[in-house]
Amino acid sequence: MQAVRATFLQSNRRRWSGVALVVVVAILGCAGSWIAAGNARSAEQRYAAQLMDRYTSDVDRAIQTEIQRYDDTLTDLSIALGAQTDLTSEDFTWITNKVSKRGLPGATSLGFIVGTHDSGVDALESFWRWRGEKGLTLRPAPTGGQHAFAIITRSFGGVPVAAGTDLSTTPEVADTLRDSKLYGFAVSRPHVLLEDRALPAAQQQPSFLFAVPIHQIGSGIRGWLTMGVHARDLLTTALRTHVHGAVTADLDDPADGVEQAIASASDAAARDYPASLDRVVRVTAGLRTWELEVRPTDRLLKETDRGIVRNTFVVAMTITLLLTLLIGLLAGARNRAMSRVDAATAALRGDIARRQEIETRLRERELELEQLALHDSLTGLANRAGLDAVLAEVVGDRTDIALLLIDLDDFKLVNDAYGHAAGDTMLAAFAQLLLAGVRTDDVAARIGGDEFVVLVTDVPDEAGAVAAAQRILATAAAAPVRLGDDTVAVRASIGVATGRDGDTPKELLRRADVAMYQAKHLGTHGVQLHDPSMIDRRAADAQLADDLAGALDRGELHVLYQPLVDLAGSRPVGVEALVRWQHPRLGMVSPAQFIPIAERSGTITGIGLFVLETACRQVANWDGLYVSVNLSPRQLQEPTLVRDVLDVLARTGLAPQRLVLEITESALVDESAGIAMLSEFRSHGIRVAIDDFGTGYSSLHYLTRLPVDILKIDRSFVAELNGTPEGSGITEAVLRLSQVLHLTTVAEGIETTEQAAELQTLGCGIGQGYLFARPLPPAELLEMLVSTARPASTAN
Repeated sequence: MQAVRATFLQSNRRRWSGVALVVVVAILGCAGSWIAAGNARSAEQRYAAQLMDRYTSDVDRAIQTEIQRYDDTLTDLSIALGAQTDLTSEDFTWITNKVSKRGLPGATSLGFIVGTHDSGVDALESFWRWRGEKGLTLRPAPTGGQHAFAIITRSFGGVPVAAGTDLSTTPEVADTLRDSKLYGFAVSRPHVLLEDRALPAAQQQPSFLFAVPIHQIGSGIRGWLTMGVHARDLLTTALRTHVHGAVTADLDDPADGVEQAIASASDAAARDYPASLDRVVRVTAGLRTWELEVRPTDRLLKETDRGIVRNTFVVAMTITLLLTLLIGLLAGARNRAMSRVDAATAALRGDIARRQEIETRLRERELELEQLALHDSLTGLANRAGLDAVLAEVVGDRTDIALLLIDLDDFKLVNDAYGHAAGDTMLAAFAQLLLAGVRTDDVAARIGGDEFVVLVTDVPDEAGAVAAAQRILATAAAAPVRLGDDTVAVRASIGVATGRDGDTPKELLRRADVAMYQAKHLGTHGVQLHDPSMIDRRAADAQLADDLAGALDRGELHVLYQPLVDLAGSRPVGVEALVRWQHPRLGMVSPAQFIPIAERSGTITGIGLFVLETACRQVANWDGLYVSVNLSPRQLQEPTLVRDVLDVLARTGLAPQRLVLEITESALVDESAGIAMLSEFRSHGIRVAIDDFGTGYSSLHYLTRLPVDILKIDRSFVAELNGTPEGSGITEAVLRLSQVLHLTTVAEGIETTEQAAELQTLGCGIGQGYLFARPLPPAELLEMLVSTARPASTAN
């Protein structure tokens, strides 16, 4: 347990040592950056800063060098003294004879110090007298406890410490001897040396005591070798040697949170200079850290006042300090090696733990993938991979199979109207219908967003495959899905392909896809069996989309106008603008064919604005009429639509009150994209109409808060009018609803006078249809307007 604790303490010490190193480097880096930034302020300051940094570095390096020289000298002497088995004063003098103040600036004295407790004072005195120090008298301090006596001393021209003096009375000396015993070379806090205290106060100066332990070979510590050093002499020598009066410096000891002056150079600092030229660096001496404050003198300022511009970034004392730290760390090479071992062990353990965690996650993910590999997570049906596996087993070998490719109709509208969560609900409900309707040997799969596949086996003929598809449609129609407050029928288009000899899964799917595309194109929510003569409309629609992209620029699109007639007087009150495409190769292309393509490709935005501007410009010339223009759901998603419409009105001169914008129910249910925009249209006087009302997904409660003015009754409801209450039920309900909500109604697709008369009886005021006129070019419509107005003029 103790070994573990010791290891922990050692590791902790090494760790904090590293932290301290990082902090020191960071501080020095910040100081260097700050110095470099200050150098850019002006040419003179940059040059002066460069010199200050150089001089500061020289002084710092000189002090460090001197301290290292003291360290090396004392260490060499301590080794030599420790090697003496019977150390005497003659040995001490002979060994230290070559040490002089000349090589060690500021050195005042050398001393051999021996420590003992109160009980050992007499024995120590007797021992050294026996060793030749006949006149030695130990004078222990009255404080008692541990003592440190000067046994042998040597002065470098000054007054030496008297042999027998108890140095433990000076706290700085006692602390230094204790640090030296633990760590080797130690430096005391600044204080006045004992030998200088007899001098006049003016001659006294802060000094240091350097100490190293003397170890006897084969035994413990014999004592200490100490050297007194005058701090001012040390600093002055460094300045005189390296800076030649260009800077002055102060050396302070910030120990214990109180900054204590150590030494100041005799040269005076300049009186007027930027504070940014001051330099403060930390100097490490043994276990102590001093602050060296360097300031410029008038001489340096004169040297830098030459207009020399240099952008020189000076590297601070990082290298010196790092080298110093490196030297200190080399003494603890074993600890560092152990730290590396600890770090490597910890890293290895962490790597093993990470690997184990990754392996665990991979195993969990593998299990998930195995679970999801063959099944769709939303519906529980087989996914594409599961379907492919089954198709690979049966396709080509059996001809009594049929593939039903199912695509839900208007599924995007469900997502837009009710949100994606509701769409997922519909998909899951339809999947349950498929599972309930297929046999055990059949396979139901979901292969796309709203695409499903049913592989039916043991199919006797094509009629049986079509019957299976029709059963699916009938089951779906009989089980509408509850979405919020609404019940929505599930409608789909199904393409059927039967198996052939030598078939491949890819070819079977392709044929079913072509048949399904044909079913969707017919728009009957029905079933289509693949026929060899069936054209793959996907490529044709893609080509049509390419042609449509340039139709506007080639002038192939034009606008026709169908009148909106007052049923009471058969008088046109407005027109609906309808776009037509005269294709150069295909002739007249039906809007039912190219408008969905334009919606998918995005060209509907440009086409819509073209129709709007053409219609507004034309109707502006026809007094008394308004124009109704269709907006697609895609256009409502354009954030600039309101501005574009207002710009068209401004360019064409048509009053906003003469414009009606028609929007389908499928666009209205997307409240986030529509309501705010429709409200802004109405604020400018533009009216809004719901086209084909009653055929979409919208709920009636939307009408109470949607900004609309007109309801257009769909032609499918008008076609049901036959003079009976059953035939007019839906139309009458829409008319009553519009009356309650104060909305205008327009009936579409009126083809007989009986329909017109019944609509008028039910309360519908405006209608349109082939009974009154087909969509006409502007000239023919104008002729119609003139002919309908002529009888009125004649009557007048």
